[in-house]
Amino acid sequence: MLPPSFLEQFVVGEVFAYLMIFARVGAAIMIMPGIGESYVSPRIRLSFALAFALVLTPAFSQYIPDPSDEFLQTVLLLAGEITTGFFIGLISRMLFSTLHITGTIIAYQSSLAMAAMFDTTQNAQSTVIGNFLTIIALIVIFALDIHHVMLAGVADSYILFPPGEFAPTQDMADFLARTLGTAFLIAFQLSAAHITFSLIFYVGAGVLARLMPTMQVFFVLMPAQIAVGFFLLMALLQSIMLVYAGYVEDTLISFMDY
Repeated sequence: MLPPSFLEQFVVGEVFAYLMIFARVGAAIMIMPGIGESYVSPRIRLSFALAFALVLTPAFSQYIPDPSDEFLQTVLLLAGEITTGFFIGLISRMLFSTLHITGTIIAYQSSLAMAAMFDTTQNAQSTVIGNFLTIIALIVIFALDIHHVMLAGVADSYILFPPGEFAPTQDMADFLARTLGTAFLIAFQLSAAHITFSLIFYVGAGVLARLMPTMQVFFVLMPAQIAVGFFLLMALLQSIMLVYAGYVEDTLISFMDY
């Protein structure tokens, strides 16, 4: 029979490792797209985080430092785990916001910017097209199992960011800045067709206004602009989603190999 002191130390160490893993996993899942949305019950998110942390504990408890008797050191370790989890979840959230930006650009180029509704994925008012694209993106993420790549990124983060070490905040900030810049670039590329059409449309409308000063150009042409905008969106929707899904997967894989 094992000595009671050894059993007590083993139990305390395993519980401490589980709580540290839960701190990182919970912070990531609470803001991760799909699972961390505001319309998902907090109890469901919490239960999923607890279960996922329980699955990871046997595999990654070896990376967790031993419990310390110093309160400040424990607090710093906990803060580092939460910061790392928040960083991983924020990357996923930035990638998910790409189509929100794309939808907003398309709405402005199609004279539909005033048609707004509450976007549950952004917790704010959003254009109808932006809301539509974010919902489609959420479906694509789960249909193509991209959420598995997100969860794998949380697990692999214990190799990339070992617990107990000072979080590389400078590298995190640089990666977030590059991810945000790339998200805006991809958003403009996905909406390039609408931007091109809008440019041609406004140039033509300006010429027509000069030729017929008394004509209400935008009042006459706006229905055509909206119709063409919807036609381009429906014609390019599949291509937009394929490019977006590949971009998200490549970015997450590059993060795990960073």
